Amino acid sequence: MMAKIKVLFLASDPFKQNALALDEEIRAITAKIRAAEYRDTLELVSAWAVRRDDLQQLLLQHQPHVVHFSGHGSRAEQLILKDQNGQPRPVSKPALVGLFKALKDNVRVVVLNACHSKPQAEAIAQVIGCAIGMNTAIGDEAAIIFAAAFYQALAFGRSVQAAFDLGKNALMLEDIPEEETLELFVRDGLDASNISLIAPPPNDVVHPRPVDRLSVVLTLGALDSADFESNVASIPGAFPHVSRHVTIPEKAAELVRWAESPTGPGLDAMQKALDHLREARRG
Repeated sequence: MMAKIKVLFLASDPFKQNALALDEEIRAITAKIRAAEYRDTLELVSAWAVRRDDLQQLLLQHQPHVVHFSGHGSRAEQLILKDQNGQPRPVSKPALVGLFKALKDNVRVVVLNACHSKPQAEAIAQVIGCAIGMNTAIGDEAAIIFAAAFYQALAFGRSVQAAFDLGKNALMLEDIPEEETLELFVRDGLDASNISLIAPPPNDVVHPRPVDRLSVVLTLGALDSADFESNVASIPGAFPHVSRHVTIPEKAAELVRWAESPTGPGLDAMQKALDHLREARRG
């Protein structure tokens, strides 16, 4: 089973005027993930009306692999959240970088889906590895379409770079000329095209075939006396469970019954012993 990848969606819209369509953003992301190949691997957790003093709690509680902030940013290199009184208050770039430096744990990607968030994303990338920010203001529709396409690509097992490129392409396909607003930053020495949060299972995995009981019984029963004794000798603890004065097929049945018992080694051990016997004959 593939390990779960958790995305923590942090929504904060402290301004009554110029309200953001945050509910539409998470609805679009959820719909795209549900339609993806690895939908059961990507888990989306949301927190709403996030305040400054919630940030540490949420990162400690959820230990996400991706942190997605959706809200307001400012030209002063700040994100705008609520304070304890519900009033808009800034979170500075040093405070944000310090938060991720202390609580990076599993975090591999940070997405700042907020206006003017480029400086914060650039600084966070040097701590986390990958971060996405906006070099100017971005419209609601563009933010939603980019985010939905980005997480859809991740949920199909694509790399962070490919997901970012597909998010920008989704804007171009919709004739929304804001694809240059988004920027991906990567820590020095890393390549986002080599970073995939979901690793698809290899296609060449060979699953062993279950041992066929009847085949083992018939093969054992067809051995001559010398080979049967040699086979039994190669299985630890087998001798006491085989009668001496019965036919080889009867001995084979006894051996298999013991192998399948709670104290026996299982049919796999019987098959391995037969395989070793065949190899010894060839030698």
